[in-house]
Amino acid sequence: MATKKQRLKLASLIIVGEGPHDKAFLSHMKDLYDNRSTGQKIKIETADGGSPNDIIRSAIKNKHINYDQRYVLMDSDIPLSEENKKTAKKNKITIIQSTPICLEGMLLEVLDQNPPNTNQKCKSMLHRQLSGEPTEKSSYSQKFSKTVLDSSPKSQIIDLIKIMANSK
Repeated sequence: MATKKQRLKLASLIIVGEGPHDKAFLSHMKDLYDNRSTGQKIKIETADGGSPNDIIRSAIKNKHINYDQRYVLMDSDIPLSEENKKTAKKNKITIIQSTPICLEGMLLEVLDQNPPNTNQKCKSMLHRQLSGEPTEKSSYSQKFSKTVLDSSPKSQIIDLIKIMANSK
């Protein structure tokens, strides 16, 4: 007697980046670490900037979609308020903050470079090292290979790798 193949329900998660650069970098990481064997389906979205509250609200707005896990990657230049933390916790959103200052500052540290002290200077310093536009995921592939990311001591990168590879 033939047996029917059972379809496994994949876990679903969403990662909302603060802006289009975050989305591009997260999409690059997804290409490196998420594959068929992870048992999950990852959606990468962007909040298109704003305050921490705006970014958290962006992760909440798709509430009708039943994601198993929700994450937000945001800059650390604006401190999270207690209300932001409470809203995220209530909605089961894990917040990952890019340090120092912003995504670009964090990525400069991944490259063992000393980031400047402002968002704009960090962006300028990193973007000129990319192979294309910072809004394109392919622009990150040369500088941020799997080898480079795997060897990074940055806790946020380690967490993102674990999330995307489903290896918590």
